[in-house]
Amino acid sequence: MFTIPKRLRLYFRFERRLLGDLCRAAARTVITVYRAASGRPDAVPGMVGAIQTFGQLIHAHPHIHALVTEGVFLPDGTFLPLPKLATEPFLKLWEQEVFALLLAEGKITEEVVANIRSWKHSGFSVDQSVRLEAGDRAGIQRLIQYFLRCPFSQARMIEVTNAGKVLYKTGDNRLGRFPEAASDDLLAGPSRNFQIFDPLDFLAEVTQHIPEMGDHLIRRTR
Repeated sequence: MFTIPKRLRLYFRFERRLLGDLCRAAARTVITVYRAASGRPDAVPGMVGAIQTFGQLIHAHPHIHALVTEGVFLPDGTFLPLPKLATEPFLKLWEQEVFALLLAEGKITEEVVANIRSWKHSGFSVDQSVRLEAGDRAGIQRLIQYFLRCPFSQARMIEVTNAGKVLYKTGDNRLGRFPEAASDDLLAGPSRNFQIFDPLDFLAEVTQHIPEMGDHLIRRTR
């Protein structure tokens, strides 16, 4: 899973075409690290990337989920397995890719890049803790379903008050800090598993995740 700092998320919320570029940045990150690890500049990993725009409480949280092979394919079709790779190379490249994307689009400046890099915790993360064994087709199916799930669940909308307010809970009643602190020197929100929305705010949160008509975000990346 590839995530980005809160400070940068608004650009992808209000200009959805950039979400496709974000997914391709994740693909380039994986390809670069895998080619370096395999010593084969012509190697290509198998990867399926999925864009998600929502967090637990349907707030804006653009990030990328990916299903990636634990190895690379060579031009002759041979599959070359790789050992588990450290996260740090992925993280450094992911940060560079996202900064390069937003700099090229004129969304941020070098001063913003320097400022974010000065933070103790930049807000970028790469999580590769989930691993599926070869042949686990049921596990792959569950993971792909998770990638493609709807941002909104009616089962989690547990109450509509007489005033029209909507009480919406997290999946599995999972507690979290909303909002999370970007670094140790900042305060996080309260630990909770729900959000109370005014009616129009709830509609705004849900509808922000609807793709624009004609959106084509997935392309093949070499």
